[in-house]
Amino acid sequence: MVKAIYLRENEPYPNNTLPVLYYLNALGNALEEDYTADDVIAFFERNGYDNGWANGILDKHHFHSTAHEALACTKGQVTVQLGGPNANIYTLRKGDVVLLPAGTSHKKLDASENFEIVGSYPTNGAQHDMQYGNASDYDEILALIADVPKPLTDPVTNSSKDIDEYWN
Repeated sequence: MVKAIYLRENEPYPNNTLPVLYYLNALGNALEEDYTADDVIAFFERNGYDNGWANGILDKHHFHSTAHEALACTKGQVTVQLGGPNANIYTLRKGDVVLLPAGTSHKKLDASENFEIVGSYPTNGAQHDMQYGNASDYDEILALIADVPKPLTDPVTNSSKDIDEYWN
């Protein structure tokens, strides 16, 4: 099951008119119970997402203007703020996956000791950049975000169904 989370522009954090797609316990339904970060990276690769990594989420607001990003909580839980300062707060637990459209600000607020995140990017997109909301070329960043191609598939189902439904 996917939940669409709509964020508003919160300058200097552009966010996106496309919603964040939130998949509750998607990994628990797709993988064996004792999956590892490497298993999730391979799962994302099978579903059209590469350049995977395992680590955490930065504890300052940031976004990517040149790529969408899939994040999976593989251990523990993390509390994140999506959309910039004064925006909504969400808790991701082991098994949850989010697909952040380019421009979506995200920041770790708190996490359990054993927390781990796996991230990956659609194979049909550009390399990701790091933006911290302090760029003087905001209009250029908005143009970059608008040019990021829609992923060919969903990071969880390897289907275009949810992408086509929510990102048109």
